[in-house]
Amino acid sequence: MQLTKDAKSILFTLYKEYVDRRKHGFSKTFSKNFESSKSVHEKYFPNLIFEDVDGTLWELSDNNFIDGFSADGYMYTCCLSDYAISTLESQPKEIFLSIAEFISKFIP
Repeated sequence: MQLTKDAKSILFTLYKEYVDRRKHGFSKTFSKNFESSKSVHEKYFPNLIFEDVDGTLWELSDNNFIDGFSADGYMYTCCLSDYAISTLESQPKEIFLSIAEFISKFIP
C-alpha cells in the first residue's frame, strides 16, 4: 500500500470499526457505511482539522479503499470498499497488530 501515514491511520481505524460492528452482528452493508467525512471527523478524529480528514478520505477514495461521493464541498457518502476489506483481511496478523499499536499512540 502506498498511502500516507494519515491515510493508513484513518483506513485502519475505519476497518477496526467495521470488524467490531460485524462481531456485534451488524450487516456488512451497515458495517461498511461511515456516512460522511463530517461524521468520520466527529466520531473518530475530532482532534484533527476537518479539511485534513476529508482530504485524506479522498486520498483513500483515489486508491479504491473508500467509496465516496461529493456534495457541498466534502465527502457526502463514505463507505469502506470491498477492496479495502479484502486487502486488510489478507494482511498478516502481525502487520495489523503493529499498525493498531501505531494508531493507538496517535488516537486518544
